[in-house]
Amino acid sequence: MAEHSANRFDFDDWAGLYLENPQEFEARRQAALMIELTRGSAENCAAGRALLESYEKQVKGGDSQQRMQMAASMMLESTEQLKTELMILKQALQSTEEQGEV
Repeated sequence: MAEHSANRFDFDDWAGLYLENPQEFEARRQAALMIELTRGSAENCAAGRALLESYEKQVKGGDSQQRMQMAASMMLESTEQLKTELMILKQALQSTEEQGEV
């Protein structure tokens, strides 16, 4: 198994670990997720944990394909939410510019 850096994602390392030792892969995945969830604000950490818990409940007992499909679906939903929030921000900025406040 190749060495891995905390600052760089090595897909081949993770894929190899998944094939060689699924239990170790899962332990490392959980640890990496928990580390990432502690990097934000308390509000973002709580939201991230809730989202992760929701994902884990939905894919419990599922195979790799089902887990991937659920993750892709949740990512698409997140992207749509971000798009909506960016449109709201754009409208607010345009409104502010029209009022001559910028």
